Amino acid sequence: MANDITSIHSSRTQQSGTRQSQRLDKADSKESSNTSTSSRVSSDAADKVSLTSTATRLKDIEHRLTSESPMDDNRIKRVKSAISNGEYDVNPDRVAHKMINLEDSLHS
Repeated sequence: MANDITSIHSSRTQQSGTRQSQRLDKADSKESSNTSTSSRVSSDAADKVSLTSTATRLKDIEHRLTSESPMDDNRIKRVKSAISNGEYDVNPDRVAHKMINLEDSLHS
């Protein structure tokens, strides 16, 4: 059995479209009022920011890490000098042990 859809009037379709448009307009106006309210709240909250003791400690650590050199320049000079003089002694057992520890730390 076929359905006859020729009896649907275009005005009925327009009414449905108008209702949907009105719903969208209401949603948009609610969203914009929520945005302006949240904007006011966030600007008020920005005036009352305080750091926790943990955040303060992290900031201090970050400052120390950026101000200090991560390398020991004196040790680097000593190793370079020992290599160039042929005096640098490689301990294969120590190197292997360190590589195994590194591998273990990467997979745990």
